[in-house]
Amino acid sequence: MLRDDFEDYARGIGIVLVVYGHVLRGLMSAGIVHADQWIAQTDYAIYTFHMPLFFVLSGLHVERSLKRGRIGFLARKVETVVYPYLLWSVLQGLVQWAAAGDTNHPFTLAQLMSILWDPFGQFWFLYALFLCQVFVCVTGTARVVLVPFAIVAYVIGSVLDYGIFTTALKFFLFFAAGILLAGQFRDWVARVSAFGWIVLVAVMLWFAIGFARDLGDYNGIGALPATTLGVLLVCQLALRLSESVRFAALKLLGVASMPIYLGHILGASGARIVLMHLHVENLYAHLAAGMAAGIAFPLALYFFSARVRFEKRLGFPAVGPDVFGMRRSAGALN
Repeated sequence: MLRDDFEDYARGIGIVLVVYGHVLRGLMSAGIVHADQWIAQTDYAIYTFHMPLFFVLSGLHVERSLKRGRIGFLARKVETVVYPYLLWSVLQGLVQWAAAGDTNHPFTLAQLMSILWDPFGQFWFLYALFLCQVFVCVTGTARVVLVPFAIVAYVIGSVLDYGIFTTALKFFLFFAAGILLAGQFRDWVARVSAFGWIVLVAVMLWFAIGFARDLGDYNGIGALPATTLGVLLVCQLALRLSESVRFAALKLLGVASMPIYLGHILGASGARIVLMHLHVENLYAHLAAGMAAGIAFPLALYFFSARVRFEKRLGFPAVGPDVFGMRRSAGALN
């Protein structure tokens, strides 16, 4: 299955939500946003679905990737998932350690030594994603095995807490959903992407989030309806927005979602620290600056590293012919 622009639009929406969520949580930890403010309530809402969205999207191309064999599949994932995880965990960890006096959560070198079994910050996703990729090498993609394994894994991940391993078991359900929907995902979303359907799904999501909130955990079993509806809503919007060139920036954010995911904390935290040193306390100034820096910093790093063909060394995807307007020979893209 070929890469679909609509998937990049969905990733673009998703990565904006990731940056927003982390900026908001940083402001809450810094005491700039308080639990009784309306904006604090958006945290629970987006966390019900924005990370499951990325597991679904990651599962869409697994079958194609497995055609190179399980060893080749895992070798490729070590290059594109494990290497960025290790590199950026070290980079961000060292920055947080050096800036311990200005960060919300003091970081120690002992924490950095434990990244092989205990990911920190946003990097849990890459660790859990790689475990899901290992799981699918064991189960294969046959529905008769994949479906029961995903269900059992979700139940185990929901009732037990053994760190990142059980987290990966829980999120494997969404990864498996992407595998099962591959090849028909776009058509399925297209059937329910008329304006009326989008409004209906948004209203249902509103009530599903309220239902999940009453039960507690935004990643719990009670949040599954909200998760499903949230993922669907993002994909509906992505499909509609992909039809207009006015929203092409979202595609760029989707293509660059890995660099943004890896580097957004450094940019957003840096913006918050600067504003706090300038005694700026306005919530919306912090939110705008944090999101702008959280997106612009990794995008700029991606752009300049690509100019000197260094992007893969930084754990970023190789720049394609349509990213940043750069055009390279086919051989240079390998």
